[in-house]
Amino acid sequence: MMEVYIFGLTWQAIVEWFLAQPIYAQVFVLIGVFAVLVLAVILVYYILKGVAYLVYYVLKGVYYLLKGIGLLFYKTFEGLYYLISGKPKPQLNPAPEQQVPPQVKQEEELIVPILKSEQIVRPEVVYCSECGNRFTDSMIQTISERGVAYCIHCGNKKTQDHQMSIESQ
Repeated sequence: MMEVYIFGLTWQAIVEWFLAQPIYAQVFVLIGVFAVLVLAVILVYYILKGVAYLVYYVLKGVYYLLKGIGLLFYKTFEGLYYLISGKPKPQLNPAPEQQVPPQVKQEEELIVPILKSEQIVRPEVVYCSECGNRFTDSMIQTISERGVAYCIHCGNKKTQDHQMSIESQ
C-alpha cells in the first residue's frame, strides 16, 4: 500500500494516534475537524463572492467607460458634421412662441369644505398611555363624540372620564 503523508506523518500514524485517544478526545477532535471544514467553506464562499463583486463592478465600470467614449466620439463627429455642412443643428425643444397649449375644456368642480365639529380634547388624551403612540384624527373624533375610543396600535380602551379621574387625583 502506498503511504500518504499529511504534515510529515503517515496516514496510518494519524489514525493510530486518533484511536489511542479517549472517546471524549475523539469527539472533540471530530468537532474541531468539522468546525475547521465549515469555516473553510464559509471562507471560500466569501472569497468567491468578493471576487464576483469585483469582476461585476470592473465590468460595469468598463461598460460605462466605453459608453462615455462612444458618446464623446458621437458628439464630436456630430458637431463636425454640422460645422462642415453648414446646416443648423436641430433644436430638441421648439421656441416658446411656437408652442401652443392644448385646448382642453375643464369643468370646474365645486369644492365643498368639510366642516369638522369636534370638541377640543386635552393634550393628555392625544397619546395612548399603554403604547405611547399618538391617537389618529378618527380616534380623537370618536373619543369626543362617544367618550370612549380604543387605540388602533395596542387596543387599550381610553375614555374621557378616565382622564378626568387621573387629573383629579
